[in-house]
Amino acid sequence: MSKSKLIAIMSAMALTPAIVAHAQEFGPDRVFLEADTLIDDQENGVMIAEGNVIARYEGRELTADKVIYNLQTLKVRAIGNVRIVDPDGTVRTAEEIEVDEKFSDGVATQFTAQLPQDAVVVARAATRTGDGSNALEYAIYTACPICEESDKSPTWTLRARRAVQNAETRMITYEGAILQVKGVPVFYLPYFAHPDPTSERRSGLLTPKPEISSKLGLVYEQPYYWAISESQDLTITPKLYSNVNSALDLAYRKRFYSGELNISGSMAYDYEFDSDGDRQFFNAANGRVVEDPDNFNGTLIPSEEKFRGHVFAEGLFAIDQTWKWGFGVENVTDDLYLRRYDIDGWNDPRGLLDTERNRLLNQIFAIGQTESFYTDVTAFHVQGLQANDDDGDFARVTPLAYADKVMDFGNLGMVSLTGSMAMLDRSEGDDTRRVSAIAEWENSYVAPAGLVFEPKLQARTDYYDYSIRMTNNTPGYEDSDTRTSGLAAATLRWPFIRRGADSTITVEPIVTIAYGESSVANGELPVEDSANFEYDLPVLFEADPFTEYDLFEQGGRIAAGFRATAAFDNGVRLRGTVGRRWREEADPYFVAGSNLAGTESDYVIGTGLDISNNFSFDTSMRVDDEFDVKRFEANTSMNWWRLRGRATYFNIDEDVSFSANADGTQGLYLVSIFEINDSLDLSYRVERNLETNQNRNQQVALRWSDDCSFFLVGYKQSGINDRGVGESEAIIFGFGFNTLGRVTNADFD
Repeated sequence: MSKSKLIAIMSAMALTPAIVAHAQEFGPDRVFLEADTLIDDQENGVMIAEGNVIARYEGRELTADKVIYNLQTLKVRAIGNVRIVDPDGTVRTAEEIEVDEKFSDGVATQFTAQLPQDAVVVARAATRTGDGSNALEYAIYTACPICEESDKSPTWTLRARRAVQNAETRMITYEGAILQVKGVPVFYLPYFAHPDPTSERRSGLLTPKPEISSKLGLVYEQPYYWAISESQDLTITPKLYSNVNSALDLAYRKRFYSGELNISGSMAYDYEFDSDGDRQFFNAANGRVVEDPDNFNGTLIPSEEKFRGHVFAEGLFAIDQTWKWGFGVENVTDDLYLRRYDIDGWNDPRGLLDTERNRLLNQIFAIGQTESFYTDVTAFHVQGLQANDDDGDFARVTPLAYADKVMDFGNLGMVSLTGSMAMLDRSEGDDTRRVSAIAEWENSYVAPAGLVFEPKLQARTDYYDYSIRMTNNTPGYEDSDTRTSGLAAATLRWPFIRRGADSTITVEPIVTIAYGESSVANGELPVEDSANFEYDLPVLFEADPFTEYDLFEQGGRIAAGFRATAAFDNGVRLRGTVGRRWREEADPYFVAGSNLAGTESDYVIGTGLDISNNFSFDTSMRVDDEFDVKRFEANTSMNWWRLRGRATYFNIDEDVSFSANADGTQGLYLVSIFEINDSLDLSYRVERNLETNQNRNQQVALRWSDDCSFFLVGYKQSGINDRGVGESEAIIFGFGFNTLGRVTNADFD
């Protein structure tokens, strides 16, 4: 602003002793001014605006009771209820302020600045320099909401003799800082710095993660975040342990125009240790872990101190609107490395396929999809983590492919063409190669009485080429074969609906009749993908229940049962399904666990109860002719009053278990949160083996939180003992302050 500019604006508003200025458009280098009274004091070289003063310049707005503009020094002095709003939304207030003609640099008394994320900084005096930085004397900073009408103080404040808000680095630094919680000093910091709430991602130290572990001892993790560029970053985390050698974690992320890449890993130079952090010894005769070396009479071999580590990686990239490709990598140097160092996330899905709890999976895949077409191709290999696992027994699948094309012919029905291929090679086992093609037609007809008739025809051919290796002096051999098969089926459904005064009841009898023939009987071809198949609730009324390929159900069969629903107007809903399958003749290659052994399946029963969105309960079970429950699973979720949670209970009889040495399996998984009040909650999570009465994992935590902070204390326990490793306990402490950072373990986020 210059004198001529200000005069031009004032003349445009037709100066009088008392005038109300109206908004007018001026050039980008001019000022908009509005006030109740405007005085041009040329004798003293000042212009004075009084009463509801509003001044705007290049997106910045100043309001005050009185504004004095010095035509000689080009300084603006604002007095009374001063408020400046910057273009980025930052609000600064003061009792009195003197700034330059751009309303940016200057000094202020009783200064307050409102920053993003509800952050507020208050100072007795503030000086704003040419680069936009604020030097604050006797400053107070908090990100807690402040209510002027209440005597309630913020949950936490950071007080300092001096603070500097650097506009260039967007950091706030403090000298002689004291952290107060509920007005009580809890920590003194001679020097402290944190990002300005307006700051974007930047390099620097992140908040540490402390822990007390029975296995690792005192644990301190100190992450450092490196913002390499706008599209990539790296987090480096040294991990210090009192019981064992330290470790280093790395996590790299990169975004591309077509997708993203995530890589994480860790490394340590140490020996193999047990659940107490003590070095492990091995029996020289068989290589097994010796759990009590002091009382062992044989020859001991100490575990070797060497580099150990793990790597997890995943990526997903779009080729075009139809195709994308990706990969997943999971590798460790030692079976028990992840358990020893409590590495999180090793059961998280990475890629197209998932694997079992004690398996790691490496895969690369491609996916194509349109409205009527889907295909995926993947190659993968498994790494085992259990004591008896031999990676040579796991197949290298190169590739596994699937494609499906659906054609809608309207009243004539739907036709789908499916192709599948699997190539399995083992270094120490059988090799199998399969190619399959399926053509399927199905339609749906509704009779006048509401009877639904759904016919289905299927034709299929499979080609197998396989190599069987020698076992127990049985010679190996190679062979190939072609299997052709066909299926004709029909499903009849007849829903009956009755509307009552406050409910709707639906009962639907269902019958599926099917007949299939195959040129090759089960058992003459390798069985790779159907070994653990079970006929259960989701496929109860399917003519062809198999989602895999190697086994085929031949002959005639009937599946019959009904579904029923009672829906009440008050939000309560009851559901039930029951059914059974009869087969023309038994097939010895269907084991008891499949529920297709013999000529009759067990009864398959499912029930459910929903109460609005507050409660749900579902069960599924297998019941034999003696009404003994052979398999039972129940799932429930609740969100009622102050309680939220979900639970799963399962019980599998040893007669139908797929594990040869199983004594039956019974377990419970529970996650719950109880809100004691609006700020305090208690959470509990457990995974328990009810057969052995042992907890695989258990966690309990007490957490207090409000709008700007949280405090947590927790306990976690692992009851898994795998070769002397796994059983451990730990106490977790956590706290977090909005905009300053958080200190906690990932398990208790």
